[in-house]
Amino acid sequence: MSTNIAEGVATMDEATKANIFHEVLKRRAAGENVDPTLWNKFVIAQNDALKTGPKVGEKVPNFILPDQNGREHSLQQLMGPKGLLLVFVRSADW
Repeated sequence: MSTNIAEGVATMDEATKANIFHEVLKRRAAGENVDPTLWNKFVIAQNDALKTGPKVGEKVPNFILPDQNGREHSLQQLMGPKGLLLVFVRSADW
């Protein structure tokens, strides 16, 4: 099992991922420790074939997104004379 995975390319079959997830969840539910080797496999399985967004220097498509107050802003509105620094953060929609 490789930890040097290309972005968006699966390196682990679905059955293997399912077995790893099941084993970790079973141990956690039983209050048992999860050994580091299994935990590393669990992390790799979660991130297998993950696409994280544009590469450094790659142009992003135009977008319109709301800010924390619900006001919408486009990429063009946010760009200044020297450009714009965008930071993409992987998170969940709670």
